[in-house]
Order: sequence, then C-alpha cells, then structure tokens
Amino acid sequence: MYTKEAMAIRSKIVGVLLRNARIKAGKSRKDCAAVLGCSPDTISQFEYGRKDITLPQLEVLAYFLGLPITYFWDKDAIPEEEEMDRSVNEIMTVRRKIIGVLLRQARLDASKSQKKCAEALSCSAERISKYERGQRDIPLPELEALADFLDVPITHFLDEQTTPLSREAPKGRSVETFAELPPDVRDFVSNPTNALYIQIAMKLSTLSVDV
Repeated sequence: MYTKEAMAIRSKIVGVLLRNARIKAGKSRKDCAAVLGCSPDTISQFEYGRKDITLPQLEVLAYFLGLPITYFWDKDAIPEEEEMDRSVNEIMTVRRKIIGVLLRQARLDASKSQKKCAEALSCSAERISKYERGQRDIPLPELEALADFLDVPITHFLDEQTTPLSREAPKGRSVETFAELPPDVRDFVSNPTNALYIQIAMKLSTLSVDV
C-alpha cells in the first residue's frame, strides 16, 4: 500500500529539485509557467509540493531548464540543446497517451488487475482505467508508486523511442511521427484494446514476401 503521506513527501522532494533547477538555470516561475501554459502560482505549487506534477509536465520543464529528465532520480550529463518543433500541449497530450499504453502493458505483464492497482493507490479502478487510456494526467508520485507496484523501473515510462525530450531521440521523431498520423489512426493506436492487432501487424511486417 502506498500511503498518501509517502506520495506527499515525494511531491515535496520533486518540488525542491525543480525549484533548485529553475534557480540554477536563471529562470523565473513566470518563465516556466509560460512554457507549460499555466500560471506562475501553479509552478509555485509544484515547487512546494502542494500540487502534483505529471511526467509530461516534468519532461517539458526539464528540457526547458536544460536538464535530463533523469535529474529527478539520478543526476546525469546535461543534454545538448535542441529545438522543440511541436507545441508543448501537443507533446504532453501524446506523451500522456503513450504513458497510459505503457502502464497498461506493465500491468498486464505483471498479471495485475486495475482493481489491484487501485487498491495500491487507494483510488478507484475507474481512475486507473482513465490513466491507461490517456484520459487523465497521472501525478508523478502515483506513477512512481505504480511502477514500483508493477515491478518496473520508472525508466519504463521514459522509453527513448517514445519521449520527445530524450537525449537519445533528437527532435523526438517517434512522437512527431505519432502526432502526424490521422486522428482516427492515433485513436486506434492509443486504444489499449487494439494492442493485439498492432502486435500482429508488427509481426507481419517482419515477414519476407515471396514474389
């Protein structure tokens, strides 16, 4: 069971790290707020642990502050500067859906039900379902708790092939490609119930064709 107290402490730790990074980068809360499209007060709430930040929001701020996202777990080398081609909102929307799919896959691999995950977080199974469908943002402490419960590292959700802010994925080509797909195709890919069809298509694409 992951207590609310433990997740509240984690929120405060992330907030302190975020504030230190912002100050070191010489950025104001107003600057960070402009990047996320929120108010400076929201940034303040993030920094003081009064409001939970989501992974997509944290990724964007890490990029903006010139830090690898792993700074919030383990300090690594600073990534090279690169241009963000797509709007922040679009990137975070796509990332939310991708994280949801990864969460569902991790849950199925661990043979856990949505109910069990909900019990671990002391929330409803419907909330877990919305997380998996990308219909609701996952507070970072909850995502970390779910990763621990499902026995996967947090890096499972920082897949270099999916995150646009990864050092190893210049310009986030994978996310860009996903965002460029027609809306109906994006919806199909993002729907967890279609995972089997996608896996079949992937396997078929590797087969040689005799002409």
